[in-house]
Amino acid sequence: MGVEETLKKYSWMVPLLQKADRETRAILMKNFRQRKKNFFPKGDFKADVDNLIKCMLCPNMCRFDCGSLQATNTESMSPAYKARIGYYLSIGKIDPSDPANKDFIDLMYKCTNEETCKIWCPFDFSVVSLLESVRDDLTDKGLMPDYLKPRIQNLKNTKTIEDYDIYKTYKEKGIEDIETDGKDEVYYYIGCEMMKFPEVVKANIEILKKAGIKFSTNLEKKMCCGGPMFNIRDLNTAKEFAEKNKVLIEGTGANLVVSDCPGCVLALTKRYESIGIKINTKIIHISEFIAQLLDEGKITPKKTIPDGFKEVVLHDPCLMARNLKDVTSLREILSKIPGVKLKEPSYNKELTHCCGWSGTLHWADRDVAINEARNRVDELKDSGAKIFLSACPLCELGLAYGIDESEKEKYKVFDISELLIKVI
Repeated sequence: MGVEETLKKYSWMVPLLQKADRETRAILMKNFRQRKKNFFPKGDFKADVDNLIKCMLCPNMCRFDCGSLQATNTESMSPAYKARIGYYLSIGKIDPSDPANKDFIDLMYKCTNEETCKIWCPFDFSVVSLLESVRDDLTDKGLMPDYLKPRIQNLKNTKTIEDYDIYKTYKEKGIEDIETDGKDEVYYYIGCEMMKFPEVVKANIEILKKAGIKFSTNLEKKMCCGGPMFNIRDLNTAKEFAEKNKVLIEGTGANLVVSDCPGCVLALTKRYESIGIKINTKIIHISEFIAQLLDEGKITPKKTIPDGFKEVVLHDPCLMARNLKDVTSLREILSKIPGVKLKEPSYNKELTHCCGWSGTLHWADRDVAINEARNRVDELKDSGAKIFLSACPLCELGLAYGIDESEKEKYKVFDISELLIKVI
């Protein structure tokens, strides 16, 4: 982040400092300059203590846009409060091994990875990353919460985050398995959770076929990307899956990998590289590829859009908008579908609000995750559209949980591929 961008993020603090008396300003600046001397402990930590200190000393403006805080209306869920507790756990001011402090440990996992905090942060870091660094220390001390351990066991037993091999359900769900011959043009990397939405997978397969793409799915060999382990912070298991996925992907011979899950794209690229594993193939979200196919004329909408789908509201997945920095692909696809009216929610693109179902929050506190999903659904409903569109299996799960049972027939959640396949 450049100097100009940094100053812009700090600009809201200037009037507050100007109004403060000289003594208050002097104390503030002195404490900030001496933060390492006053707060930085001696010891060997994986936790990013320096940035935890910066976060806990900040006026905490990001709390006004933190989804999990808004879902609870409890200040203890604010980013700076979590950073403060993470700091105390890391330096031993709060004993993490004391069962009486379990709630403090759980707080370190009550985060959806949405990273709206980063938008507001004058230091341009995310509390997501800070909490993960605290979790690293907790994992090393054997203090990972019990509710996360079955997720790890699932991966070891079934190669997926579920307690059964969800990829092996492709036959009963009518999904075609296309095994590679090692000469693919594209590898369609299907996310674990997208297997819960077989119509989306079928739509993507059909779109790739209509475009004349030589591709494979390899469902008999397929496994989880290991992304959840980066959130939980079991990096040993994450590395095992990274190594296996590298072999699987590079064995297809494909020049391009497209995935229907933003979390998979993030794991296969930035997350893998963070543990020293790089896949030598370009990896993007499938919506970016579909937008390219439409631009190149390899697929063309020819049919009339059904009446019930002429007005839609778009939910940008957090991981796609802020981590993958793509807020154009979904809109480009919609712009190519005649007869569709796009209605934007109040928070969209880089400012999108979370569905509640990413990160570790839905494991740590399912009720809070559902409340966050309901808040986002209310924002989408305010657009007036009855069709909620997204491009992430976790978002599609979360938004579905956020729709009240009495309104399930009125409001529907669809993946953008399900809409596109209706017109090509």
